[in-house]
Amino acid sequence: MNARPALQPEDAKSRVQTLVDASTAALGGRWIADEEEPRLGTCMNERGEGEGVKYTYIKRRAEHGHTERDIATLERLWQSEGFDTARFKDGHGVTMGVNGSGAAVQGVGFYSLDGGDSVSGTSWCAAGDYGEMRDRGEE
Repeated sequence: MNARPALQPEDAKSRVQTLVDASTAALGGRWIADEEEPRLGTCMNERGEGEGVKYTYIKRRAEHGHTERDIATLERLWQSEGFDTARFKDGHGVTMGVNGSGAAVQGVGFYSLDGGDSVSGTSWCAAGDYGEMRDRGEE
């Protein structure tokens, strides 16, 4: 049985936004958030198990940075914050990005794709009722 999330929604939201903002600032360039604030979501899985809410925050830049340098920059930043990091490659063996897990947020990732670069983060589950929070406009 899953334990009820103890993290407060405002803390979960703040942590993911702070980390993504710090990551994009470390990389430089002009980044634009998909939405003004982190997006509210539910912690339930496809079987309806789990409770609480989580936040996802994504920022993108149209231009590409220097992928290897950007990955190394984020590995240093995220590891200094207590994250484990893992690089990933495309089907041709070309390094495309890096993921981080296990610290202030559930996960964070940097992706360098054809359309540009992105940094996304997802918070840990926090206490709260998704439906009630959505109805109050806390998305």
